[in-house]
Amino acid sequence: MESEIGPETGEASRPAGTGADGTPFAPVDPAAPFAPVDPAAPFASTPPPQQYPGYGYPQYGYGYGIPAQPPTGTNGMAVAALVLGICGFFFVTPIVGLILGLVALSTIKGSGQRGKGMAITGIVLSGLWIALFATLITVAVITTPDPARRGADGTVVGKGTVSVFDLHPKDCFTVPAGMIGSTDGGLRALTVVPCTSPHDSEAVGSFTADESAFPGVDALRTESTSRCLTVLGTYVPDVESLPGGSHVQFIYPNEEAWAHTQKVMCFVQFPAATMTRSVYRDLASYTADQQRYLKATRPLDDAVSQLSATPQTAPLTTLQLRASNIAAAAQNEAAALTAEPWPDAMQAAVNALAAKHLHAAQLWIRAAEDEDTAAFGDDAAQAHDAFDLVDMQAVRAGLGLPTGSVGQAA
Repeated sequence: MESEIGPETGEASRPAGTGADGTPFAPVDPAAPFAPVDPAAPFASTPPPQQYPGYGYPQYGYGYGIPAQPPTGTNGMAVAALVLGICGFFFVTPIVGLILGLVALSTIKGSGQRGKGMAITGIVLSGLWIALFATLITVAVITTPDPARRGADGTVVGKGTVSVFDLHPKDCFTVPAGMIGSTDGGLRALTVVPCTSPHDSEAVGSFTADESAFPGVDALRTESTSRCLTVLGTYVPDVESLPGGSHVQFIYPNEEAWAHTQKVMCFVQFPAATMTRSVYRDLASYTADQQRYLKATRPLDDAVSQLSATPQTAPLTTLQLRASNIAAAAQNEAAALTAEPWPDAMQAAVNALAAKHLHAAQLWIRAAEDEDTAAFGDDAAQAHDAFDLVDMQAVRAGLGLPTGSVGQAA
């Protein structure tokens, strides 16, 4: 079967260009076949609008232009946080490092930059430094001793610390073992307490050395002994009233500290930390006869104390000088005691005491003339025994002065 359509069988062919009635007409082309449709092509019934420069749709589909490129590299704040975390020992740096680390983490999350690990490490290190500083400050606050509290008259009313060179008269304290003498021993401050609390020492005053240059340990000890005895005399007029076994002590600046202070602190140390009162007493609280006796006998007490504080290894010339001073003080005491009469009840005892001390003075003169240390030791012991304590106690008892520790204090 043919695919074309032609005249019917037996029908004559008509010439081209003539109709059924003989009317001519133009030949008509057969309809063009339908073009095949590409199924993948988008449906569009109208052509795209005319394009104008700067307007219209993109040339290639529906796009949004070239996207922005994300930041690249390492975040600078993260690096700074790490560095500051490592250098946190400068105290303020860990605080800044912690802040930068937190800001860096927030920035990195949005930007995609590198450095997250650095920021976290910086935060951790800064946090550790801050915790360390907080701990140290807390410990310092807890362990730092409170300063002493003083009343309106300056006396200690509350336990606390005081620099050794800021001690006040009537400050009571207990000296750490082995801390007597120079600040070479590390003694910088003392814990003072009200004198009603147990203690073994009491500050009696101070003096300023005359030397502008450090005079040396031996010379300074000698000067301190002499001058602290004088200071004690104004604080405790009756040195014999001190507990038995009490000693005058002092704290002086070492050579390094001498450029800043030449102050020497004087105090009296008791045999044990059982004292619960102050030993201070105003001279005006004594009677006239008591004051007269104390004034006459005090120089001899000081001279004997100076010899007692002198090391046995001291040069013989130093020992001879101490003996000579004692002899002179004993003679002056006898003269002062016999210069005016005493009440009848005690005149005989005073006369006996003066005579004994004049005899002792001669023995001390002999000791001062000895040519060797061994002879000096023997004569000094004999001269010391010549001070008859029985006569001294008899006079003191007659005057109403304490007698329990005569010859034992200072």
